[in-house]
Amino acid sequence: MKPKTVNIYNLELVSLENDLLTIKVNCSSGTYIRSMAYEIGNLLGCGASIKGLKRTKINDFKLDSSISVEDFLNGKYKKSDLESSLYMISIERLLDKNQSLYIKDKYRYHIVNGCPVDGGMVDFARTEDNNLLKKGIFIKIKDSSENIIAIHEILSENVISDIKSKKLTLTKSIVIFRQLNKI
Repeated sequence: MKPKTVNIYNLELVSLENDLLTIKVNCSSGTYIRSMAYEIGNLLGCGASIKGLKRTKINDFKLDSSISVEDFLNGKYKKSDLESSLYMISIERLLDKNQSLYIKDKYRYHIVNGCPVDGGMVDFARTEDNNLLKKGIFIKIKDSSENIIAIHEILSENVISDIKSKKLTLTKSIVIFRQLNKI
């Protein structure tokens, strides 16, 4: 892998039993723990691989404030328990760090039916800093009422010029949020 700069804020030895090293890492986004294990093995002169990996936190979402898929599917929790707790995360909170691309209201129906966004659909007056829109990132597609109607991936290499061309496909649909009463 190509070298990249990451931050390791804390590295804690949890246990060392025979040839099994258990560590706890607090690190920046983009850190490859498997690569870190490889490097630790090289430094020790014995090689290393990952036996298990558990992510306990990402941004402000923590494993200890979650429930297992099995418990959810097996009905361990009542609907009222889920709605009144930290287990339910609004889509707005989940996607709060993602950029928004506003579309003109007349194209809302196209988006909720899975169409990609082209430059002619974009509401330039409301769309955030276009310079932050880069190929491969996921963006929120919003209407003029601030409703998130879809999540799309940017396909365009040069978003700014493609938006101005108004014809080229900028995105592909990843998730659609249907609000039938608002269409």
